[in-house]
Amino acid sequence: MIVLRHGIPLVITPKGHSASFNKEWIIVALEQASKRAGQEHWSMASELTDAITIYLQQECKGTVITLEKLEKVIENLLISLKYEAIAATFSLPDPPVSLSLLELVQEAGTAYELVFFPLLRKRLQEIAESSSLRLEINDLEPCLRQLQHRVRLGSHDILREEIVNFIRRYGRSHFFLNKRKNQKPLEIELS
Repeated sequence: MIVLRHGIPLVITPKGHSASFNKEWIIVALEQASKRAGQEHWSMASELTDAITIYLQQECKGTVITLEKLEKVIENLLISLKYEAIAATFSLPDPPVSLSLLELVQEAGTAYELVFFPLLRKRLQEIAESSSLRLEINDLEPCLRQLQHRVRLGSHDILREEIVNFIRRYGRSHFFLNKRKNQKPLEIELS
């Protein structure tokens, strides 16, 4: 049985990835569109996001909605409320991306030393190629605990520093910056 979080369908990106609906993501996209339309202090983003949330909970049939369809729903709502200028500049970036370091460790299996960092690099490259504006990297502590049980790689702090520094170096790398040169910077949060 699949249970939808808050009764809201998952959002499917053009590349086929799924993500949970995130109100803050919609609010930011609406605020950016209002600024592009010349309305710097537009205060309706939160209220419209609440209306979109209710629509998804009560009216949207199915367990998924495509990013394109969600964008069209928002544009139609803006037009119906006489915010045509904002609708004309509205675009919905890919939803925030969540990356679990624990899942990467589990995927790497017993070949951690050989597989973990290439897997992490591959995931970061995929995310850099998306239009998402936010990356949430989760499960650092559970990842470190799992690694210490599997292999003798030194202290907890050294492992943490190695993973954090890898993510920082990748975020500053030429490849990463080139992939995002026509987009807003990707905000990365590590927990």
